[in-house]
Amino acid sequence: MIPYEVRSLLNTTYFGYLCTRATYPHITPVFFVYDQRDGVYFMSTFGSRKIRNIASDRRVSLVIDVRDENDPFNNEGVMISGIARLYLPDQFKSQDYGSLITVYNLFREKYAEFVEPVHGDDDVLVRIEMKRLSYWKGPRFMNIRLHD
Repeated sequence: MIPYEVRSLLNTTYFGYLCTRATYPHITPVFFVYDQRDGVYFMSTFGSRKIRNIASDRRVSLVIDVRDENDPFNNEGVMISGIARLYLPDQFKSQDYGSLITVYNLFREKYAEFVEPVHGDDDVLVRIEMKRLSYWKGPRFMNIRLHD
């Protein structure tokens, strides 16, 4: 079970920092949505470094945080460790269609002014299945294992 504080953070923040692995770690900001279960999604293009890295190593981390520059004891965040799954454009029409439409609608609700229909041959939807979470609020940390 994902604690309320973590779910609240996932539902109210707009971007996180994704870390993928290749020869060197690669960290990049992403817009994301949370599916209210154990998945976080983001979109990218097929040729991006993050997608190429995920294609060779599906283990990823995503950090989502809120920072208080005046009082670091008010900082709050979660680091998600999980396994990424790529959904290519042809899969939008067949596999898991209902789930993918639901996720697309989550993006439209959260980022209405930015989300366009997914039509490009380059578009990739990525699902991160959460395996472990590390949550912090100020100096207090909590580790949560969701799946093995």
